[in-house]
Amino acid sequence: MSQDNQATHAPQTSPSANNRQKVLGYPVDLLDEQSALDKIESAWHKENGQGAYMHVVTLNAEMVVASQKDKELDRVVRNANLVVPDGAGVVFALRLKGSQVNRLPGIELAHGALARAAGAGQEVALIGGRPEVMDKLVQVLPTMHPGLKICAHQNGFFKAEEEKALLEAISARKPKLVLVALGVPRQEFFIDRNKHLFPHSVLVGVGGSFDVWTGFVARAPQFFQRFHLEWLYRLLKEPWRFKRMAGSLPNFAIQVLLDRAKNKDNNAL
Repeated sequence: MSQDNQATHAPQTSPSANNRQKVLGYPVDLLDEQSALDKIESAWHKENGQGAYMHVVTLNAEMVVASQKDKELDRVVRNANLVVPDGAGVVFALRLKGSQVNRLPGIELAHGALARAAGAGQEVALIGGRPEVMDKLVQVLPTMHPGLKICAHQNGFFKAEEEKALLEAISARKPKLVLVALGVPRQEFFIDRNKHLFPHSVLVGVGGSFDVWTGFVARAPQFFQRFHLEWLYRLLKEPWRFKRMAGSLPNFAIQVLLDRAKNKDNNAL
């Protein structure tokens, strides 16, 4: 990770590796980036793969609201092995509860996981993105992470009837890290549906990270990252997101404030 990004998200007091809070009933692990990466790496070294499987969810306000409306997504998020606070809204909710946690953007966590995999000689599989994005990704990632071993890759344009054979071929390579870039909630459902094929893997839904790493999409400038406004930058660049965000972000904020007020009233009794 670049020094700029490290400075932007410099941790405060490192949360306990086992400290889990809830935001509107959904679990969030209070981890800084290094602690989260330690948990991922520790999964790779568990003997005989016992407990090695890990599904990592990067939670934001939109996903919380979507989970409230979708029973399957609700189940997947609640049962994830590691849930990190990706969105500013989730961090806001946690800080109202007194948890001094910083954002842990999924793109940075995945970047760090690739670096750990390269350093430890662990094999990686990449799934998702447009064909031209994947073609470039397999070229640029090894230059970003010298020594990275990409054992399998598949763009996101495949038919439903092809999924089983494709995933069986990838799982046969036994990757320790699988990054899935299919967008929310498709990537979460995809991971949950195929988790039985990857009992020794850490699987992370990474959204649009492949587009950013390959330069097809620019990430928000440092100013927007520093002040947790990446959502605003995406909205400015992609106005079509407005309807979806307008339906989720105010809803989430109101629920968080009402939940906070309710808890304060209960504590006063």
